[in-house]
Amino acid sequence: MSFEKLDLPDVTALLFYPRPDEAKVPANCLDTMVAVTDDAEIHVRYHLLDDLSKPAILFFHGNGEIVSDYDDMALGYKEMGVSFIAAEFRGYGRSSGTPTASKMLEDAEEILAAVQAVLKEKEFSGKLLVMGRSLGSAAAIHLADSSPKEVKALLIDSGFAFTRPLLETIGVDVAGLGISEEDGFGNLDKIRRITMATYIIHGQLDEIIDMNTNGSHLISESGAIQKEFQMVPGAKHNNIMQVVGKMYFEVMARFVKMIGIVRKKKKGIR
Repeated sequence: MSFEKLDLPDVTALLFYPRPDEAKVPANCLDTMVAVTDDAEIHVRYHLLDDLSKPAILFFHGNGEIVSDYDDMALGYKEMGVSFIAAEFRGYGRSSGTPTASKMLEDAEEILAAVQAVLKEKEFSGKLLVMGRSLGSAAAIHLADSSPKEVKALLIDSGFAFTRPLLETIGVDVAGLGISEEDGFGNLDKIRRITMATYIIHGQLDEIIDMNTNGSHLISESGAIQKEFQMVPGAKHNNIMQVVGKMYFEVMARFVKMIGIVRKKKKGIR
């Protein structure tokens, strides 16, 4: 897998914003380090339910976030009956290495395998879902496309369909660097192949990843039979949780509960 133009220094300097994680490790969570190629290690944090027959979400955050930013949100996921597993990017938080587009997707595959091994050791029997927010949507969509047997559903928060407009928004000189959409992450092509249950939530006023250009395209092009799109009125890119509060988890919990359940059509004229 090669993303030669996305890995250019002029792109990665604007696409990734790593920072160290100096927050206190919360009680009742498990921290692990996943060894990936090039002698790098990726931090993964597990917020697990006692009941491991319930679903678990493997989550990839946005480009300016770190795993500990989601420690409080993990409680919301657990309250809705879902274990929450947050994965880092290279160079972010407690992880080592330097983040690049190509390594982000390669590492996602290594992270998934490591998470499966940990869950198997703990006798996890629930469904493993994958979720990505913002830049993390690329990692989540990649895993849903590449590992449909291991991942049972895809959830996207403020994700992007098209790479080139996103790069333009964050200040990358795409014309000068000769970057076309074909040089991007390919999220739209991948989601067309994804048939697992898919849930997408997007802020109506997202100023970084436009909802009409991205979220609506992802859901309309999705190959899933069971799919749902939630537009959050008045919400921007970074404040969906502030706008909707606990409803964020309640709506998602309803969707997760319905995964794999096919509604029977009623007889009669419709």
